[in-house]
Amino acid sequence: MKISALTERLSQKIITMIDSGGLSPGAHLSVPKLAESFDVSRSPVREALVYLEHKGILQQQHNRGFFVKQDYAPQTQSSHESEVDNDLPEYYQLAEDWLQDKIESEVNELYLLKRYNLSKTQLTTILARGISEGWVERKQGYGWRFLPVAKTKAALEHIFSFRMVIEPMAILESTFKAPQSKIDEIKRELEMLLESGIQRLSPTQLQLAGYRFHETVISFSNNPFFEISLRNVNRMRRLMDYRIMDDRSRYYAEVKDHMNLLSLIEAGQLIEASYMMKQHLAVALDNKKQRSIGV
Repeated sequence: MKISALTERLSQKIITMIDSGGLSPGAHLSVPKLAESFDVSRSPVREALVYLEHKGILQQQHNRGFFVKQDYAPQTQSSHESEVDNDLPEYYQLAEDWLQDKIESEVNELYLLKRYNLSKTQLTTILARGISEGWVERKQGYGWRFLPVAKTKAALEHIFSFRMVIEPMAILESTFKAPQSKIDEIKRELEMLLESGIQRLSPTQLQLAGYRFHETVISFSNNPFFEISLRNVNRMRRLMDYRIMDDRSRYYAEVKDHMNLLSLIEAGQLIEASYMMKQHLAVALDNKKQRSIGV
């Protein structure tokens, strides 16, 4: 089965998610959520899923979508992890250069091509990702502009102030309901992270695991505007998180907090869970201010 280079990369990322425990046998794969995580359109994601079905890793069920095959045996040492780790390293360098004021806010493509030794296709991919995460925009006429939306101490505080309003309040919504199947799914991922994932997964995978936890919890409110708002904010704060992605020690406390939050939700102690969520975000803000902004 002949596939494009993009479809091949996406299929390798999905395999890594399965092998790392992020997707267990029998798990459903959501095309919209995968497209959101990978910052691509839904079409190449669907092609990747069809390809993985052809490879015997997934199974397609009529009118239900794609699922990890029950008899699929994850590889203990995935040969694809290094590929995920090296995904768009120039993008991370561009983000870091912008955070450290090493480049001007307005540049042209020739400057970027030469500075980062990129091909035209690579640069297009990098700039498209920056646009999707809210800190890059095309200038009228010619050139590109980098925005300080997630660069300053004030921006960081505004993002977390917003999160400290919507995330705890979403837990108190009358429509809040956490399906046991989703709770069990989150538990498996958190347990995997504590057992080996924090040291084994790529920085990007760890970053997305954290986003996935918070976006899943807020989705239990059954209010799509809460979830959409958090997803948009998470896109913008990725730029700040790139600076501290390699500090793995912080993930242990974060994952243990997530486990405790999930236990409160499972027990129906939603007032306590709401309060803990606010405290959890306040601690995260303090940590990020020290590491990301250097204050």
